[in-house]
Amino acid sequence: MQRLSSATHSFAVLIVEKGRARISRFKVEVCGETLLATGSEGLAQRLVSARPHLIAVAGDQEGAEALAEDLRRQGLAESVLLVTHDGKEDRARPGQVPAPLPRQLAVASPEELLSALVTAMVAACARFPVSPLTGLPCSAVLRQEVEDRLTRGKPFALLYLDLDNFKAYNDVYGFGRGDIAITTLGREVKAAVTRYGTPKDLAVHIGGDDFAVLTTPERATRVAKRIIGEFAREMALLYPEETRAAGYIETRDRQGNPTRYPLMTVSVGGVSTAHRPVSSYLELTEIAAEMKAYAKSQDGGNFVLDRRRN
Repeated sequence: MQRLSSATHSFAVLIVEKGRARISRFKVEVCGETLLATGSEGLAQRLVSARPHLIAVAGDQEGAEALAEDLRRQGLAESVLLVTHDGKEDRARPGQVPAPLPRQLAVASPEELLSALVTAMVAACARFPVSPLTGLPCSAVLRQEVEDRLTRGKPFALLYLDLDNFKAYNDVYGFGRGDIAITTLGREVKAAVTRYGTPKDLAVHIGGDDFAVLTTPERATRVAKRIIGEFAREMALLYPEETRAAGYIETRDRQGNPTRYPLMTVSVGGVSTAHRPVSSYLELTEIAAEMKAYAKSQDGGNFVLDRRRN
């Protein structure tokens, strides 16, 4: 472990938003530590414990690109940039983030370092947009990956899932606690993919309480049931004890009528290209949405996989 010396610097940042602009000043403490890992297993352990916001990959170009791609696809880092041997910025290619950081970080001033980090983050988010709530890739990444897999022709499965009775929970406890429910589900989705999926699997936060998983056909059922089961266990922490004992919450429905809603569960719809031919992203997502709607009609907390052949 290598520790870095500490120094605090103040920066003024102009933030331009729609209809307004504001200046914010930040105090940045340039300090930290370096954790070394050898081999893929050691790296995986470091990533789980450290949860880095940015990873710089140095090494041979082909190996660095493959590692950076895997880290971004799996949501193990919010940003990945490549540092090549010659220190020059890489040309932007599909699925790759240029490396704006200087080759010798030790000689960079704090201002240059901060600027380089912000540039890298912006570039990464533009190409690999992630959910600010869960840190998982967004729907644009899902579409690109689905289209790539359809082109390659290798069978895969798409899981489409969301929370049952989430709106009622939001209405009773507020959107702040609703965000906690969403992040809890996101955490369990990622954990299930990491434990039961493959390194090429993808966990995606589509938006709101909607998530998706790309995995292999033979792993789809296990991943889906793991998510359902683990969220059911975590769900108990999201309600007061008396509500858990009652098994429901009461609020008004869309017509204003007092209604009892069961506690939240997860419903999952799945479709596998091994079972039926699928020609497009739109067709695949329509089938997955149909399966998820059917799962939700079965009192929630279910997984339904499309087994039709045509």
